[in-house]
Amino acid sequence: MLSSVASREQQAIEEISARNDEPYWLLQHRLKASCLYGDMMLPTGQEEEWRRTDLRAANVDGLDLSAEPSIAAAEAPSRDEEGYGGHIVQQDGLTLDRQLTGDIERQGVVFSDLHAAAREQPELFRAHFMTEAVQPIAWKLVALHAALWRGGVFLYAPAGANISVPLHARVGAADAEAIFPHTLVVAEEGSTVTLVEEHDSDESGRHRFGSGVVEILVRRGAAVRYVGAQDWSRRANAFATIRAIVGEEGKLELGLVATGGSISKTNVEVILSAPGASASIAGLFLASGEQHMSYVTLQDHRARSTTSDLLLKSAIKDSAQLVWNGLTRIRRGAGESDANQTSRNLLLGENARVAPIPVLEIEAYDVARCSHGATVSSVDEEQLYYIMSRGLSRREATEAIVDGFFREGLDRLGPVRAHDFIGRVLERRLVAKAA
Repeated sequence: MLSSVASREQQAIEEISARNDEPYWLLQHRLKASCLYGDMMLPTGQEEEWRRTDLRAANVDGLDLSAEPSIAAAEAPSRDEEGYGGHIVQQDGLTLDRQLTGDIERQGVVFSDLHAAAREQPELFRAHFMTEAVQPIAWKLVALHAALWRGGVFLYAPAGANISVPLHARVGAADAEAIFPHTLVVAEEGSTVTLVEEHDSDESGRHRFGSGVVEILVRRGAAVRYVGAQDWSRRANAFATIRAIVGEEGKLELGLVATGGSISKTNVEVILSAPGASASIAGLFLASGEQHMSYVTLQDHRARSTTSDLLLKSAIKDSAQLVWNGLTRIRRGAGESDANQTSRNLLLGENARVAPIPVLEIEAYDVARCSHGATVSSVDEEQLYYIMSRGLSRREATEAIVDGFFREGLDRLGPVRAHDFIGRVLERRLVAKAA
């Protein structure tokens, strides 16, 4: 089976590379990743982070790994882009639209798809693509991603660039069975940038598989806000790796929203690599039907006087499940660090399940704070009765409670435009019938 997959994979790589006129080094990068994928093993399922997730979701047998996007079928969706400084729209790895305002472009900002970046800024792209934050050796599906990615978003902010309005990217799937979205954000010293990114697919009966990567590099004194929202179809098995490295006095604000997928598993790692680095992480998750969501987070304090704060909120209905494994690590020599992780979970059905598992590893003796907490509760019937007595139906009252529950997380996600999009997605998924 592995040799069959490897053969299909190599053919897919050569087709993707030729189709996008890639430089020779990038083709070799893909082929080496393919070899890694063939040599690496999937987890056994006995590991703590995998015990509750069905490993069969990682199977790519029988999927078309390199289907060429249909330009005729591709159509850029109508979007209100007012309030954004630029946007990229992609479907099945094909860029349909790309815009960047002149004042931002004049600051030397690069905002393009990865294929264009590899051709037009080869040295810049090669220096950062899967070299620091995420490398193919991370695990088997990241190696597969490194071999087969296409499309993708490259955002580069040079030193001192100050982008006061958010940029926007929409990555969609229509015909593709297998999707490998990649986002690379590099903020050089003293720069400021915000990226709001949507990942979604239609609700056709087609099975989909996804393995995505987000790399974020925050240099000295830079500030990055990244908000990523996924609304994959209910027949999608989606895996994602998000890894950020924050330098001295750098600031990262990371927002995650998930409502889609049949099985979705995301690893989020934030590396606070130098003194004064800080990270704020907020996640909002809404699962229903038979959905299974799994999140593994790492707040890795490697230097003194670093700060991290994580807040996750989930609302789980029907027979859906959410698993969170959260690790805060304060390494030896990372004294005076301040870390917190909080998980708040709301159960909206008798069969809904949540498993929050926070862990602390403290190797330094002089930390400022290192705390964690997790709660699981159901909707209070008295609260529902009180709201319904104001003339609302039970469904409307439940929606109002969930909206209030998510409000703190929404406020931490940043741009108002992100609020609008995320609010619509949450509302649609909340009232939808179980899949």
